[in-house]
Formats: sequence, C-alpha cells, structure tokens
Amino acid sequence: MKRFVKFLSLAVATAIAVSVFTVNSYAMSAPAEAQRRDLTADEIALLKTIFVADQYGRYYPDVVKELGNNPDVLFNHFVTFGIWEQRQPSVAFNVDAYASRNLDLRPIFGDDIIAYYMHYCTTRNEWPNRKTPTKESALWNNETVYSVYDFVKGQTAPKKGAIPVMTPNNHPGVVIDQ
Repeated sequence: MKRFVKFLSLAVATAIAVSVFTVNSYAMSAPAEAQRRDLTADEIALLKTIFVADQYGRYYPDVVKELGNNPDVLFNHFVTFGIWEQRQPSVAFNVDAYASRNLDLRPIFGDDIIAYYMHYCTTRNEWPNRKTPTKESALWNNETVYSVYDFVKGQTAPKKGAIPVMTPNNHPGVVIDQ
C-alpha cells in the first residue's frame, strides 16, 4: 500500500509539472487571449485574400510539423490561432509592422488586431501611399516595431513601458524572403 501511495504521488506530481510547464509554454499571451474572438465570415474571406499557405508554412515549420502542409488546414490554423499570436499570413504583411508604421491608425484601432487586418484588406487603393507593412521594410528604414497589443485607442505612442519587438539594432526573427 505504501508503495502504491508513493507511485500515485509521483504520478500526480509529474502530471501537474508537465501540464503547468508544457501547456503554459505554448499558451497565448494574455493580451492575445483577451482579444481572441470568433471571426465573421466576411473577416475570414478578407483574410484569405492575403494568406499564402506555402509562405506561412516556411515561416512556421512548427505548425507544418504538427498539422501538415495542406493550405486549408494552415489557413484554419492562422484564423483560429495564428492571427492572435501575431503570426504573419505572408511575407507581404506583418500586423506589428503595419500598426507601428502607420501612426494615424493607432489612435483609431489601439490593440484591436483584427481592425488592422481589415483596414489593410479593405484599403488596397491606399497601399502605395502607406509604408510597407513588413519588419524588413521597417528595418531598412531604421524604425522601431512594437507589438500591436502595445497600442491603446486614443493615443499614438505605445503603452508606457512597452518593449519593442524589433529595433534597428535588435531585429530578431526578420526573415528576408528570397
């Protein structure tokens, strides 16, 4: 009996440790979880216009490893999880760069990640007049990029104490697509 109790205690402790450290390491950030919602059919249709499955797969091999490279499955991952995790739908669009580089949109949209996507998808005629929405372009122009979740409606600057996701001197994750 004593052996069984020890075994059971060890099993429970292992299960708790694995669930706490494994599940939380893959959990969405608190700001992402707060924004997460079901997308409308119109939003999904617009997002499909800027999603490029093979590019998404190259950017996120972890997703391909888990789900395969079926374009429909990858798109479903993007609209269900990826968008909230600030994953790029293609090499041509990064939501953090779009929000950071378009000062006029920040006071209007704040941290509403979907609003930035919808604006980008519905204002194609403005694209030549807007800064390129990629981290690479921001890097080449010596601009700092913040997380979209660091913006607040009504103000142009990011939240006080916000840490940039990319600066001209520190640009992790910038991938120049060949």
